[in-house]
Amino acid sequence: MYNGRVIHDLDPLTEEFIPEAMLHRNAQRKIIEDTLDPLLKGYKPRPLLLYGPAGTGKTSLATDIAQDLTDESGNLRTAYVNCWVDYSKFRVLYSIVQQIASPLLIHRKGTPTDELVERLERSLNSSRCLIILDEVDQLKDKDALYVLARPGVGLVFIADTEGALLDASLRTRSRLGTLRTVGFKVYSVDELISILTARAKHALYPHTVSPEQLRSIAISANGDARRAIETLRFSAEDAQRSDRDSISDSDIEQAIPQAKRESNERGISKLNMHQRILYAIIQEAKTIGSADLYHRYYEQVHDPVRVRTLRDYLQKMTFYGFVHSRGTGRWRTYSLAE
Repeated sequence: MYNGRVIHDLDPLTEEFIPEAMLHRNAQRKIIEDTLDPLLKGYKPRPLLLYGPAGTGKTSLATDIAQDLTDESGNLRTAYVNCWVDYSKFRVLYSIVQQIASPLLIHRKGTPTDELVERLERSLNSSRCLIILDEVDQLKDKDALYVLARPGVGLVFIADTEGALLDASLRTRSRLGTLRTVGFKVYSVDELISILTARAKHALYPHTVSPEQLRSIAISANGDARRAIETLRFSAEDAQRSDRDSISDSDIEQAIPQAKRESNERGISKLNMHQRILYAIIQEAKTIGSADLYHRYYEQVHDPVRVRTLRDYLQKMTFYGFVHSRGTGRWRTYSLAE
């Protein structure tokens, strides 16, 4: 319980909360469940690629279905890896081994990749597994996927674009086979309103927020359900701190930019080392041309990535709204998003 006159249960307004039914994602759920169904019968399912902008329910739906399949099967092992954090082949395999095999004999420091692969293959050969790789386009060496594409293993990849695996080697793509892609569009305003209404029903006391206020929050979120829910939470917390019994319009006006900042900071915290350096250079320069940006990056990094990879990183940072880019080719400039 949550003391106060506005919030009676904060949990439904947190990122970790998974509702009993995810609204407006029935079509995607059916495709994913139908595709993974062979896994429960001992067959290898087609790999899935879930793609779409942040806050559209990709990860929540994937992990929810994984839990349902685990409950139904009883002997299905699951592993979830966020490739923003574990972006090398070694780190991905290490994380999976820790989740589906006994972790006692595996140590992150001093463990050769070959030993990890051998341990992983033994585990995959002896049981059925479902592996979810979130932000798979951040995976530095996609040949790691070659090791995972085996009988009795279901693979779910999550990314922002449909072309997230196009840079994988022909060998790896051939091993994976034909991907089944599932698109997630941004939520409409009316869809966000229904999501917020359901969350408010479970989290807030009756009549503490009006339908008009929920519409204002939905419009401000630009189709991002996570951001909309955070805005509602911040608004409710402000009202509760002020010892009022309802959310005011000013609470929402203050919460909207706060939720936007939280969204940006959450994304920036996920940047890998190379992306953080690029971000810091742009932040210091205010506005910088691509050639100068690359030059400064190579001055600062002892083990740099290729220019093509830098372009991919910057494209990703632009897509997520961390930076703005203008112009093309050698005349392109970068600045931080406002």
